[in-house]
Amino acid sequence: MRISRVLRLVWRPIAVIAAIYGVTVTGFIWSQGVSIYNGIYWGIITMSTVGYGDIVPTNPVSKAFTMGLALSTIGVIGYSVSTVTTLALQAREAESLGLDGTRMKGHTLVLGWTPVSRAALQELLLQGRKIAVMTRQQELLAEIRPYVASVIRMAQKDPQQRQRVSREEDVFVALGDYSERGALDLLNISEAREAIVASSDDSRNVMTALILKELAPHLRIVVAVLREELRKTLNAAGVTYVISPSDLGGRMVSMAATEPEVALAFDDLTTTSYGSTMEQFLCNEKNPLTGMTFDEAFPRLRKATGALLVGVAKPRPPEMGSRIRFQVDLDPSPQVRLENGDYALVISSLRSLDALHQWIRVPPGRTRD
Repeated sequence: MRISRVLRLVWRPIAVIAAIYGVTVTGFIWSQGVSIYNGIYWGIITMSTVGYGDIVPTNPVSKAFTMGLALSTIGVIGYSVSTVTTLALQAREAESLGLDGTRMKGHTLVLGWTPVSRAALQELLLQGRKIAVMTRQQELLAEIRPYVASVIRMAQKDPQQRQRVSREEDVFVALGDYSERGALDLLNISEAREAIVASSDDSRNVMTALILKELAPHLRIVVAVLREELRKTLNAAGVTYVISPSDLGGRMVSMAATEPEVALAFDDLTTTSYGSTMEQFLCNEKNPLTGMTFDEAFPRLRKATGALLVGVAKPRPPEMGSRIRFQVDLDPSPQVRLENGDYALVISSLRSLDALHQWIRVPPGRTRD
């Protein structure tokens, strides 16, 4: 729980208690003529109802002051303490619902809780990402948080994944209607890198994507829709990538029926928890592959890390109605050069992933547009 949030809620009753104590000390010093030290001591003993009796009022004014204080203090302090307790509980409840928001930066938004977003969340956790999840159903909060803890706990048992998996504090879970601006403000979307919109309602997905583009134009937005005909609408609205899980699932089923080993390989590459993974690395001055031809880079990468260079993605001029900014070329011509601003596409086993990241010296993934 954020201490600052609790203090913002409880400062008034605390101020009331402090004011009463200040009046008490001042009154004792003025009416009884005691020292400041004795006034402070007398105030604490009287307000705590201990009453040792070593310092007592000896004149009518101080006696009247003490009686008035005794009658009023119990009720006021009791009310103030009760108020502080209530507000602290409210703050804890608000935190459990994610209503205090997050200050994360460079994180991924996962909006909606469906089988698609569940699978996406697992992959993001295994990649060590910071993630903000929002659901519209309060009862699902009790499912999401244990799921996050379970994925992290299982990954920490694997020596190959232990150092890469996200921590529980890297995941923020909130209750809210992500198709409304006020709810999205809780997720600090101005500092987010990308958003995955995957509710079970296509209309809400479209609305959410449009609001995200308006509030945070820099976001890379991926939307999962059930109706394939919405793809053109969302692409025209500026969505980075639109996927139809049913369409993708159909292709995988067909592949598994005719080329099962290819389907298994594809499943392996798209799941970080299996033996191999595919990543993209920006070609810049830090990347040792920058400036090499594909024919030069392939053996160099293989020898240094054991990973395979399988393709290159090059920027292409913007085209009307298209949000695809890079042209992907798998197994390009040997003379294709990896230039500054390109992305190298690399397949690596999990056991050699650390060596790959150390050697290539740039983090995997797309940089912020």
